Amino acid sequence: MTEDFPATEAAQALAEIEGYDETLTARTFGLNLMVFALAIAAIPISYTAADPWLTDHSNGALAVLWLPWIAGAVIITATLWSTHSITLGHEQNSLSEGALGTGFTVLFFVIAAVVSIILGSEATIYIIMGITGGILTAIIGVVFYFVYNSRWVLTPMVVAGTAIVLASIAIRLGDLSLTGEGFALGLVQGCAYFVTGWIITYRG
Repeated sequence: MTEDFPATEAAQALAEIEGYDETLTARTFGLNLMVFALAIAAIPISYTAADPWLTDHSNGALAVLWLPWIAGAVIITATLWSTHSITLGHEQNSLSEGALGTGFTVLFFVIAAVVSIILGSEATIYIIMGITGGILTAIIGVVFYFVYNSRWVLTPMVVAGTAIVLASIAIRLGDLSLTGEGFALGLVQGCAYFVTGWIITYRG
């Protein structure tokens, strides 16, 4: 204990700093989800809107129609995490973050391949994307919970992932046209991510 700053007050200050760290991290994560909500919604909607053009033309560039949306989301979220690191005085580990992002991307395609095999030839690309996205969402929540000890992320992400999977199945069983299925899936996934991001931001 010092005359100017007693040990009890020092301990209280450290606890407040730790709480501030967790709160800012939760809010940054939530904002990231809200940014990705727009990209995730836009991907199936873009392909659905482009479907007539895809039918009449053979253009390999449309195979990467998803890239601009993901690239934009990655740039924005990378800026958010960089700001988060600067604010807390942490050294940003771009290598580990990049490896994590790459790992999730590869995992998405692996899950999609497995889902495609299980569902068979009758499955549309949209149901495959929906179920894959829902499973990956839940996995992201589990990974962040164990790797970063983020207790605020597990339940919302698992609930969101489960909701996306169930909604994707319901959309497929709803006997919608392929166009309707694409728009419905984009709306469901986008809303799920946006609402989950808002909840995590609010709880943070």
